[in-house]
Amino acid sequence: MGVVKSYERGDAFVSRHFRHHDRDDRAELSATDGQSTFGDLGNAVKCPGESDEHLKMKSIAYARLEHDFPDATVELESGVDERIADVLLSFDEPCAPYGNGIAVEAQYRNEGKDIEAVTDHYLNRGYSVVWLYEDDFSGYDVDLSGLLTVWPCALPDRSGLEGYPDVIRWLRQEKSPAVELEIPIPGEYWASFDKSGEWVAVAQRYLRQGRYSHSSRAWATISRSPTGHLTLQIGKKDWGFGGDKHRVTVQLERSDCEELRSFATELKQEGFESNHPSADEREESWYDLTTAWFVGSENVTAWLSASLSPDDEIVLSLGKKHLGETDRVSLQIDQTAIGAIQSIADLLEQAFEMES
Repeated sequence: MGVVKSYERGDAFVSRHFRHHDRDDRAELSATDGQSTFGDLGNAVKCPGESDEHLKMKSIAYARLEHDFPDATVELESGVDERIADVLLSFDEPCAPYGNGIAVEAQYRNEGKDIEAVTDHYLNRGYSVVWLYEDDFSGYDVDLSGLLTVWPCALPDRSGLEGYPDVIRWLRQEKSPAVELEIPIPGEYWASFDKSGEWVAVAQRYLRQGRYSHSSRAWATISRSPTGHLTLQIGKKDWGFGGDKHRVTVQLERSDCEELRSFATELKQEGFESNHPSADEREESWYDLTTAWFVGSENVTAWLSASLSPDDEIVLSLGKKHLGETDRVSLQIDQTAIGAIQSIADLLEQAFEMES
């Protein structure tokens, strides 16, 4: 096994990674053919208790920074005043707009960190910071567009000047009052945004609590179909890099707004405020909590249901049946789903009002 060094494939970046070789090829590997040994990984050391996924995220981020900033120093698990960054890039001299360097925090199923406090720690010490989640990675590349640079992120907010001398507060005050003026926008401008014949997302809400990478794996979306109908989609994404997505979309009518509100109310009462029968007390291993039946479209039966699983987890399911074929998506939820469904119902009603 060898290590393929970082390189660019067209417009894409590929970080260094392992590759198996045939036995006959091993003797021919050299630094000239893009291969190196395990020793070339340098600081890519796995920490005790660290998952393979987290190590992979750090290694890809390390390789990307090393490629983009060849004159800087890049280290794994390096500290900035007692705060250990997963990957730390340092400049010999401060470099605008990044400051002293870049601190990388790779988040993999870790919801215990105080993101705001950690971000302030780095910015206050002149380091830019980027938080990376699973969705930021694609193959052997990572998207660093979420980088928070020292300039201007470390500047104090104008409203937070308590304790400063009066002259400083006077210099930072607004010099002229805000002016509001209504300007009509030409119809031709709005016409340029015409999305007729396309799927257009109207609103989206997440159905589970957690940091972005966790909560974004279960969602509810309102969209307008190419035929002009408003639809509801429930979807989920499997764990892991490039996890598969599963989703079901159903057509809704205006009367379904109240059906969704009633469903959210019953879900709160039956799912989170009532005592449930134990698994031994149930006639069936799955226990139905509540179901909403939608008007849907002609020849299609659509419903949203909540059930108690054999493991006492609350599971949300959106399904539809057409010509004997049933399509369904099911996902585990928490109380976040109650507010999300209520919000979806309100936004859906507003969308119907705008369409009418």
